[in-house]
Amino acid sequence: MHEIPSYYKAYRYAKDVANGNILAGKYIIKSCKHFLEMVNNQDSKYYKKYFVDYEMIKKIDSIIKLTNFSTGEFAGKGCYEYISGFQWFILINLFCVFHRDNESKRRYEKACVFIARKNAKTWLVSMFMILGLLFEPNYAQLVAAANTREQAKILFSEIKKTLEVSPGLKKHFKITRDKIECKLNNNVLFPIAAEARNTDGMLVSIGCVDEYGAARDDSIYQSIQTSMLSTINRLIFTISTGYPYANNPMKEQIEYGKKILDELIEDDRFFLMCYELDEKDLWTDETNWIKSNPLQATSKLGMDFLKAECKMAIEMPSKATSFRTKNLNQWLDIKTGNSYIDSKDIKACSIENYDWNNKEIVVGIDLSISSDNTSVSILTKENGEYIAQSWCFVPGDLVEEKSKVEKVDYNRFIRDGSCFACGDRIIDYSFVENFVLELENKLGCRVRSVCYDKYNAISTIQKLSQEGLECVETPQNYFVLHPATKLLKESVLTNKFKFINNDLFVLNVSNAIEVTNPSGSLSMISKKSSKFKIDMLASLINCFTIIDDLPESSVYDTGGITWI
Repeated sequence: MHEIPSYYKAYRYAKDVANGNILAGKYIIKSCKHFLEMVNNQDSKYYKKYFVDYEMIKKIDSIIKLTNFSTGEFAGKGCYEYISGFQWFILINLFCVFHRDNESKRRYEKACVFIARKNAKTWLVSMFMILGLLFEPNYAQLVAAANTREQAKILFSEIKKTLEVSPGLKKHFKITRDKIECKLNNNVLFPIAAEARNTDGMLVSIGCVDEYGAARDDSIYQSIQTSMLSTINRLIFTISTGYPYANNPMKEQIEYGKKILDELIEDDRFFLMCYELDEKDLWTDETNWIKSNPLQATSKLGMDFLKAECKMAIEMPSKATSFRTKNLNQWLDIKTGNSYIDSKDIKACSIENYDWNNKEIVVGIDLSISSDNTSVSILTKENGEYIAQSWCFVPGDLVEEKSKVEKVDYNRFIRDGSCFACGDRIIDYSFVENFVLELENKLGCRVRSVCYDKYNAISTIQKLSQEGLECVETPQNYFVLHPATKLLKESVLTNKFKFINNDLFVLNVSNAIEVTNPSGSLSMISKKSSKFKIDMLASLINCFTIIDDLPESSVYDTGGITWI
């Protein structure tokens, strides 16, 4: 272990989180364990690809030792003594982890920090931008962005304040009304707002978007990202608290980062620190507040404030949304619903293979508009368990485009047989129809019924019916889908569900959002609320609507002979 204080604080934070000495949410735990694997496990692919640059850490140490807090409890005091472990952890990951095969290139190109208010977010952004100004090659352009001009001015002002109260640093910068220039290398920082034109003609190397959770679209992010296309060592950083909006680009980034930590998507360039309560945590339980509020929950002053706010939120429901979004990082818009099944729970149900020969099955299909994903699932019962297999179908000419837009490696799933490219720019429905009709021959099973959502399915169902298959419509409403949605979830949680190993199916399940009816008594999966694809899950839930009609024995009779 290198005796570097800031690294030690970051390392100790990661160890304490991973060992349970610091209470944290599951994705913070995963981020810390990933870091420890990267720096400690010589057999890890991450250790072999990346390393921590201790000389860079020494530089950060010396810079922060010159920095003072401009506001808050420690205003005027040196930052170095008071920085928390999680703040060191974020800065070291972003600036000090490099590729082994290219020691000048940082590992992370995109970073997302989701943390409750009053956790020194503005200081973290200020320090991030100041380090960027000092470390980037000569004549680099940096941007500090926000959703509105007023927010951008406030952010820019806070960065200037940090420099103005830190004389040891200030002498190296020229500060004007609309930019900060580093005299050592001519690097320049500009404030920008959400108008995309603000970065036209710029070549940005480092950018930050503050309070990205308040953005209604990703225009500011895309504008910065586009301006980085020719930058080799680019880094864009988003940070925010929660907001009561159904859909926003920050939430999409968080979900993407979670899938990386769940090992459903591979993207070594993306860094996530997601401070939030776990799904089953009660928001009134103060012992859990540290999960979303790591700074305030470890301070008496902070806890006194949170307790008072919580009491007010309980007594005055109109205050609850503000407390829970700003202080506990909960997305509360009722249309967003809740995650359906955790990825670790569904992954625990996977099996490598299953003998479908002589099994009676139900088939579920979810047909999409012609340019979107389509899915087929099969389901049977055996010895009190439900066994399933699912496939996805995508337009052949759109595979590369969909892979890029959805950040899903469809080619990988096509190679392993869980996905099929059929048609050109639209789905070849005849391919899907033939796939269903060939199930009995290919698997040796018998199709009892085909259940379907009638949307986009009329022509296909007519053809399947003409071939002798019994087709049962599955109306897409709470009354029909609630029992099936509940049965599948309970089967997963009680280990009575099994599926043929398929990462694309796991990804679909982890994407799913469960919504309830106005009375809260019925639930179903919502494609509208689920921002990413859930077609494979939708086809399987269709199966579950009629699975109880299937005999418990999965061995069927034909011609007086029992197949076993």
